[in-house]
Amino acid sequence: MPTLSIHGDVHIPDNIIHALGLNPGAELAFERQGDAIIMRPVKTKKISRVDQGPKILGYTGSTVSLEEMDAAIPKSAVQSL
Repeated sequence: MPTLSIHGDVHIPDNIIHALGLNPGAELAFERQGDAIIMRPVKTKKISRVDQGPKILGYTGSTVSLEEMDAAIPKSAVQSL
């Protein structure tokens, strides 16, 4: 059974770490509910804007606009027939 260290540290059991998908450095939020403590992983927001996609993936080449993509789709479809 986990115990509280003199520094306030508690070892989280491995089965809970794996079940929650926690990694070293994961941020955790604690909430008191009566005499219980609720621990939850803090979910960070990820960049999800379309124009940020290449940066997220580490792509450094040139990009095209959505309009250029829309114009290229019919041309490519005809070429694939």
